[in-house]
Amino acid sequence: MSYKQISTTRRSPYLGAFVDGIDLSQPLTKETVAEVRSALLEFSVLFFRNQSVSDSEHLRFAAYFGELDTPHPVFDCKEDDPRLTVIESKGRAHDAEHYWHSDVTYQEAPSLGSILIARKIPDSGGDTVFASMYAAYDTLSSPIKKMLESLTAQHSIERGWATSLRMQPNGEKRLQKLKEAFPLMTHPVLRTHPETGRTALYVNEYYTSRINELSEPESEGLLRILHHQSQLPDFQIRHTWQIGDVAFWDNRCTQHYASHDYGAAHRVMNRVTIVGDRPYFKQVFRQAAWVSTPLVWGCRGVGKMR
Repeated sequence: MSYKQISTTRRSPYLGAFVDGIDLSQPLTKETVAEVRSALLEFSVLFFRNQSVSDSEHLRFAAYFGELDTPHPVFDCKEDDPRLTVIESKGRAHDAEHYWHSDVTYQEAPSLGSILIARKIPDSGGDTVFASMYAAYDTLSSPIKKMLESLTAQHSIERGWATSLRMQPNGEKRLQKLKEAFPLMTHPVLRTHPETGRTALYVNEYYTSRINELSEPESEGLLRILHHQSQLPDFQIRHTWQIGDVAFWDNRCTQHYASHDYGAAHRVMNRVTIVGDRPYFKQVFRQAAWVSTPLVWGCRGVGKMR
């Protein structure tokens, strides 16, 4: 897609682009906002370099794309505006939340996306890696895709945060309150993107606890396969942060991993999250035709309807 208000440089065949020609500290025109949204849908993760953005400007930019989410249930937040999350690491003993994930999938309506700004970074390390769940799905075999269409999975805040919280004072009590606030949530294993219509793999090793329709051993085995698929280096980009970098990712079709390879060095990121909607999977009309004429499954022309 060609853009008039911004310029983009693709970072990989599957996801990611640098965006230039835009100053996020300034108000944006409707035309520019529309192009940034289109670029997000095209590339799934956008990176804006050499930005000088205040907290209020960070919030303003995020608000162009939807309602801003309430404070994160675990991370710290700014006192003057709790919608601005502070993700800070400095040799914390309880810093155990480093796994591949899509954000807050234990919620009924996980976030649309997040906008992250680097405020303080280590001298080395601390990269963030992003992966395309479109590519993870697209490269599965047809029999596995067909099986996944009817499956749902449980997502648990305890699975993601129990280890970190239990290392903290009163952590067990805090964890129990979070489990009450966020009971086990079921989402489809495959997710239809509400804007692009594309299918993405929608399980992650941090929050997905089991597949509902399978026995425990079957669930564990299939999740191992799907987690491996979602974490293949082929579908990833790795971002090495500079102060002032801004990343905007589509949480509906990506996963990310914050590399914890900087020891006790100080790293501070600020994040604003945009409210999303409840995941769903919409089957493309093909099932009836394939049931009545099963040999069509091998036809390349019909397969493209996927």
